[in-house]
Amino acid sequence: MKWKAPSTVSSLLILVAVTLACLLPFIGKALHIDDPFFVWCAQHIQSNPFDFCGPDINWVGSVTPMAAVQQNPPLAAYYLALVGSLFGWSEIALHCGFLLPALAAVIGTYYLARNFCSHPLAAALTTVTAPVFLLSSTSVMCDTMMLALWVWSVFFWIEGLKKEHAAKLGIAAFLIAACSLTKYFGLTLIPLLLAYSWMERHRIGSWLAYFSIPLLAIAFDLWVTHRLYGRAILPSAVSYATNLRVGGDLPSKILAGLAFGGGCIVILLLAAPLLWGKKGLAIGVPAAALVGLLVVAMKKVGVFPIVDGGNVKWLFVVQFSLFVVAGVNLVILAAADLLEWKTPVSVLLFLWIAGTIIFACAVNWAVNGRTILPMLPAASLLLIRRLETRKSIRGQDSIRRLYGPLAASLAVALLVAVADYRLANSARIAASVIKRDLSATSSAIRFEGHWGFQYYMEKLGAKALDTMDLHLSSNEVIVVPLGNSYLFPLPEDRVAFWFERRFQTLKWLTTMSLPSGAGYYSDGWGPIPFVFGRVPAEEYLVFRVRGSISPPHATGDPGPHPAAVGECKSASLD
Repeated sequence: MKWKAPSTVSSLLILVAVTLACLLPFIGKALHIDDPFFVWCAQHIQSNPFDFCGPDINWVGSVTPMAAVQQNPPLAAYYLALVGSLFGWSEIALHCGFLLPALAAVIGTYYLARNFCSHPLAAALTTVTAPVFLLSSTSVMCDTMMLALWVWSVFFWIEGLKKEHAAKLGIAAFLIAACSLTKYFGLTLIPLLLAYSWMERHRIGSWLAYFSIPLLAIAFDLWVTHRLYGRAILPSAVSYATNLRVGGDLPSKILAGLAFGGGCIVILLLAAPLLWGKKGLAIGVPAAALVGLLVVAMKKVGVFPIVDGGNVKWLFVVQFSLFVVAGVNLVILAAADLLEWKTPVSVLLFLWIAGTIIFACAVNWAVNGRTILPMLPAASLLLIRRLETRKSIRGQDSIRRLYGPLAASLAVALLVAVADYRLANSARIAASVIKRDLSATSSAIRFEGHWGFQYYMEKLGAKALDTMDLHLSSNEVIVVPLGNSYLFPLPEDRVAFWFERRFQTLKWLTTMSLPSGAGYYSDGWGPIPFVFGRVPAEEYLVFRVRGSISPPHATGDPGPHPAAVGECKSASLD
């Protein structure tokens, strides 16, 4: 019996079902990393729609205007404000609201893939099963919303350019504007689609005028933010991205960028035998070994030591090497597609991948999963196009060969999402437990650190320390989360270590851990997006202002702590 491809309706139902099945288990996830910042912006918009960066905020260790800290345009915050206004501000409500952008990104990839390959369902499933997609879609930050607008922009532009269809080109232009006002990286759609259009038409046409719409939208954003806050956000964001550098020198950044690409889109590794066959494996395995020897010789990649006390961290080396080779695999896929087809589509895909990698490694302040996400649809399309070229997925029997890598990729993605879920929830639990421990002895609780921990501590009435206005009262206690951002030494003559709390996340997999080398949200923490291996518990130190209070009976005084007062260092920049 001849195999028949699923219909569009069947394909869409499958994609919706798979996407919801993957994301719904995480709708109770605690606010994590930069989630609170977007929520605070949205809550302010709810009360004052024309001032999206109004209040002052302590997000970098001192109280500053939110506009001075904000590095993203406001559209995602406006969407979040709409969700919060309609359904409330609980974590479940907010995460449910962000299911829509995730579904839009997946469905958009499917429709885009129909122009690029013969198996659009496989391409869309490749996107859904990537770790970077699940992690991004279980946050309430702007990234998945930007991705959805990105793929639909490309789809409508290609459709409109075929016959210079004015309505579709207009829709594409407005979507590019919306994408750029969700995250400024969306502006790179203009040169990307400009290059594609030139290759497709070989002449300037009326299509060029449509790029004026996103340019006018950004000009309006510059004018509004400068008028409201005395400074335009876009130039500040560019300065922040290019001047602040974490994660080591350029060679380390390039290795980290490749490792993030391979880890965040792990099917590039899992499907390698299908992509390149035995000859490819004969090259890939020695290449991974060479990468391993290289990083051992380097002794560290970025901030992470490969050799510690004379001992090589071989488990990390193996994972890092495999991810780097998988990242190189993506670059080779893009180059091979370009050299083989030399079509406007292959140029588009190549520039899409190359531009994202260059931005992540050489332009942005950090390599992280959020900078890798935009190239996920292009990577999915390249993988399917390669398999079709090798005739690896022709017909029902051959398509089944892709089921194994897709299932394995989904398993890894779900495990990574669980690890990030546990990490996020640990901060919410820590805030609640520490507040409970201290409620009988002190009503004045201060803390360092930010991210989700700040959000939950402030909900419980605690107040963030201000490095520029560090006044300590005799009735205060101070909580220091060692696994957080913007930590600073406390004055040794004023405070004393009191007790410690530890909260275990997933013990064998993590997305953010300086000791483990995982830095999904910033390679300033580690050069790969997630790490399998022993994961230390999250540590929270509690200090008291000298002479103020007695230790709680349940805890006692454990004596000196290795992270003694005056020695708490900032692990990374946010």
